Amino acid sequence: GVDSGTRIRLAHEGEVGECGGEAGDLYVDIRVRKDERFSREGDNLHSWIQVPMSWAVLGHTIDVSTFDGDRQLEVPAGCQPEETVTLDGLGVTHLQSKGERGDLVVHINVLI
Repeated sequence: GVDSGTRIRLAHEGEVGECGGEAGDLYVDIRVRKDERFSREGDNLHSWIQVPMSWAVLGHTIDVSTFDGDRQLEVPAGCQPEETVTLDGLGVTHLQSKGERGDLVVHINVLI
């Protein structure tokens, strides 16, 4: 759940003080590398897929990549270009909240 700009403080894990004094604190500044498959907005992830026009018209089931492995996504019949489908709970884990996660928002690009 950490994001770029997050700072983690580790108490008493820094340099030892002068004359054997107590160790200082260690600060770790986080910088998250961009991912080719996902973009992040808060705790939600965004992904883009391309589907042929026939799938958009008739509907289709497709496997999409998630952090938890491939999941099936139902492309609804009558899908329009740039329509989105949300997969609940497959985003980034909320910081300091066990089990709570953001969503994966899949943007559908219809190939014409």
